[in-house]
Amino acid sequence: EYDIIALQEPHINFLRNTRANHRWHVLYPSHHHTSPQTRTRACIFVNMSLDTNHWKQIPFPSSDVVIVQPTSPFGTCTILNIY
Repeated sequence: EYDIIALQEPHINFLRNTRANHRWHVLYPSHHHTSPQTRTRACIFVNMSLDTNHWKQIPFPSSDVVIVQPTSPFGTCTILNIY
């Protein structure tokens, strides 16, 4: 079982969403919903089993970058998905 998946070139449907089942939070680039003319080329899936109080998305002004920052008792880790 995976906790975080970094995906590049996801299929984006006509509603500007990618496909994922109910076990995943889908993180899109920060401007995905406000700039529909730019193509989304990266996204991150975060498993629903991870408490949402223990991770956050970091805004970044590019449709090619998604950043998530999980925290644990051991510290903070920054995960970047860069196309």
